[in-house]
Amino acid sequence: MLEDDAFKREDGGPGRSLQKEFKMHGIIQNAIEQYNKATPISIPRCHQFIDPDDAWWGAGNLEKFPDGYSPCNIIRSDRIPPVGQPTRELLIEKFCPPPLISELKASEVNKDCLIRPYLGRCRFSSRPKSNFVAFSLRNFPLHLDQMYELEVPPTDLLNYAVLMAETLAILHWLGKTDANDIEFVLAPPRNDQKSAIISNCLGEHTIWILDFDCCNFISLDMEGVDQAVRAFIKNDPFYPRPTSSPDLWVAFRRKYIETSNEVLKGAGDMALRQLPIHFINGVEAALQVSSA
Repeated sequence: MLEDDAFKREDGGPGRSLQKEFKMHGIIQNAIEQYNKATPISIPRCHQFIDPDDAWWGAGNLEKFPDGYSPCNIIRSDRIPPVGQPTRELLIEKFCPPPLISELKASEVNKDCLIRPYLGRCRFSSRPKSNFVAFSLRNFPLHLDQMYELEVPPTDLLNYAVLMAETLAILHWLGKTDANDIEFVLAPPRNDQKSAIISNCLGEHTIWILDFDCCNFISLDMEGVDQAVRAFIKNDPFYPRPTSSPDLWVAFRRKYIETSNEVLKGAGDMALRQLPIHFINGVEAALQVSSA
């Protein structure tokens, strides 16, 4: 049923390709499924790449899209469930400029709310300078200081960091990708998900990953490590940082190395098994330079 699916349309942006994203999505999904433990991270199941000439459009599907829509390249995947009304209202009441609160609560568009957990950044100020700053719940960036303000339990913050670390290690050493520009969001779990559900002031949720069109393959050597470090630094600040969130960084660092070691334990090449620590050291060195 279309209402249970998400459809991503090619935007024609430079360096972006839906065919590439479909391929990378499948590789990353397989890597997560291949990991010998039941990783609690969620990834939308990617079902189909549909081009403009695909018979799918003529099977009664085009008419289900908005008027004026014409066949094009799209990816069909699972729809990530949006966060519920209590969580949306909490975010609005806590962070929305007062003149916009009523409008935001009634907004249909803002019901499609996913939360982007920024463990690596605090806001520069706790409140917007103007009451008329644009405010949207779609892909809502929740900074670390906002999580503290909401009193998200420290154990849950550590859990977010650990899940991100495990995921990144899998993408690096099983998927052999740089994880460039991937996104993490907090959203409700699948209906059939039984484990790794986090429950706090943000409601019941898990961490999902999405957006793989900018991911690239890496070589399993120092050149590949450098590529992965650059991708880490340029990505949005989902991952914790040694300076702004040292406790979370320690947990992230430990879990990344632990998971990487599990993935690479069968590798006979000692140089290969040292690459994860080179990655962590490279990230720490790059962040130290950027903050100097």
